[in-house]
Amino acid sequence: MNKIILVQHCQSEHHINNMSGGWTDTPLTDLGKTQAEIVGKCLKEKVNKDDFVLYSSDLLRAKQTAEIVRTHLDLDVIQDKGLREINTGVAAGKTKDWARANRNPRTRSGFDLDYQEFQDGESWGKFYSRVCCCMDRIYESEKDKNLLIVTHGGTLGYILAWWMKFEPEMIVNAYFSSSVGGITVLSQNSFQQNVVNKFNDTSHLIY
Repeated sequence: MNKIILVQHCQSEHHINNMSGGWTDTPLTDLGKTQAEIVGKCLKEKVNKDDFVLYSSDLLRAKQTAEIVRTHLDLDVIQDKGLREINTGVAAGKTKDWARANRNPRTRSGFDLDYQEFQDGESWGKFYSRVCCCMDRIYESEKDKNLLIVTHGGTLGYILAWWMKFEPEMIVNAYFSSSVGGITVLSQNSFQQNVVNKFNDTSHLIY
């Protein structure tokens, strides 16, 4: 393997209807479907599909993005629950207003790895551990292929931290913020260093 391409899912209903994110399972909007078509066409021009395997979170907004992308690349979509956004527990399916009113109180002002925002959800530390374990497993099983992964903003940021070999304590001071339909490209150089070639490229969405 010498390349990983990450795609953040395109615009979802929860982006426009005041629903919370996380494990709230909303579909793409019409705009999101158009964005996914553009992403697929962009990738078709830039990648050799025979060198790639396509993975996706199993949440609807990511799965639908991946399914649209696959029509341009003729790849099967492998769904993996480990690529989901952070588990928001009891807030899944709730509005942003409900989530703000019912999140667990913070015990410190800064970023806290052990903070579990919602009952039955994940802490940030557990979320990062889950993403790292998922990527270790996928990376090991697909050694002969490049990876194309459709996932969520929080997950994508933590995949980048995994690629850069961040220890959990290091994500306390760093966050990689991406956008809907953004494309990130990772690779290794001749020194076997992990490289970020491109982060959150959204230039293809200017239309």
